[in-house]
Parts: sequence; C-alpha cells; structure tokens
Amino acid sequence: MELTKTISFYRKSSYLLMLGFIHSALTPVFYKFLTPDGMWFFGTGLSLVFLAFLNIAASKLLNLWLLKLTLAANIIGTLFSLLIVYVLKEPQAYIGLFFHAIVLLACIYVLKQNQPFNYLNKTSNQ
Repeated sequence: MELTKTISFYRKSSYLLMLGFIHSALTPVFYKFLTPDGMWFFGTGLSLVFLAFLNIAASKLLNLWLLKLTLAANIIGTLFSLLIVYVLKEPQAYIGLFFHAIVLLACIYVLKQNQPFNYLNKTSNQ
C-alpha cells in the first residue's frame, strides 16, 4: 500500500474512536449521571475521544516519537477492550475491540513504513 494511502487510512480509522462522544452522550440513558458507575461510563467515552485525538495528531505530524507514544496508547486501549470483551461478552464490546484493533494495526503499519521519518526527523532537528 502506498504510504500516503496508508496514512490516510490511519487518519480515517482514528475517527472511529470518536464514537466516544456518542458513548459519553449516552451516559444519562443508562445511568444517573452523577453516580460512580455513570462517571466511569462517561470517562470511558472520553478516553476513546482522547485516544482518537492522539491518533489523529500522530497521523498528521508523523513524528516518530509521537507515533511510538501513540502505539503504546493503542496497545493499552486494545488490551483494555479485550478485557471488556472478556467481562461483558456483549456486541458493543466486540465492536469496540474491532475499532481498537483497526487503529492499532494502522498505527503499526505506518510505523513499519518509516520512509517519512528520515526526512521529517532530519528537517525537524535543524
């Protein structure tokens, strides 16, 4: 896959995690908002949004250090999603795991194709 297409796919797949907005917005439907369970549910949605922001920034800046940091965050998010699937065993948990896995694989693929970093890192260090 051509590098620009790979980066474009990575950026677009990162937007999947923006579903965290919907997740957080649904908090009052499932919980009384200012309860411990409601706040955890709301916070989980916000974490998806923050992870999406991090991935979008990494796909735009193509900074090697930022991409490695984002990879670590994606691994943690995917492992957490795997744990949620183990505990809940509900369709939305599997969908969340699928989205995390897509973003994680896209991030890995961009890192593996390190062609842009040679140029970008040389110019940013000057």
